[in-house]
Amino acid sequence: MLIAPLGPAHAAAAARLHILGQPGTFLTSLGPDVLAVLYRTLPVWQGGFGFVALGASEPAPVLGFVSATTSVGGLFVEMGTRRLGQLLPPLLATYAHHPGLILRSMQTVLYPLLSHGEGGAEAELLSIMVEPAERSRGVGALLMQALVYECLHRGIPTLTVTVDAANPGARRFYARYGFELEKEFRMYGRGMCSYRRRLEIRD
Repeated sequence: MLIAPLGPAHAAAAARLHILGQPGTFLTSLGPDVLAVLYRTLPVWQGGFGFVALGASEPAPVLGFVSATTSVGGLFVEMGTRRLGQLLPPLLATYAHHPGLILRSMQTVLYPLLSHGEGGAEAELLSIMVEPAERSRGVGALLMQALVYECLHRGIPTLTVTVDAANPGARRFYARYGFELEKEFRMYGRGMCSYRRRLEIRD
């Protein structure tokens, strides 16, 4: 297995894994084409970064990925301006079939204000997804380690993540890696939990 930087070429695979890993959530309801725009944008935008776990066969399959940003709001601005031509067609097609998602999109734009308390020098872990057949094999641990090293390399001392309060598996995962519950809030009519980790290298 190889851990490599997340790049635009991995966007379609990342979108597929995102949908597999978070069925029924708002972002997955926007569809794979919208998610692919997100994962094409994030690694080439100055505030975005991430890693993929690649299998040994050729062409190397994406076994998992992790993504983060130093500014969720900045990422939204990047997608809504310079990437609007890529984003708008699949987004409007989704809205045409599911108009109720327009309100949720507006809530998402407000998300940075809802989720963050302290602010300061930090990055937010947006997603960490692993191919179902590869789970419990250490892929997530390697991706998390790579992300922590990258944050420290960039001088980022704090990593945050938001988790659905009704997802005990995800909450246990982040607690295992040193994240502490900071606050709870509501979004999309659901309880959400904001976690924070002060970074240090853990073997």
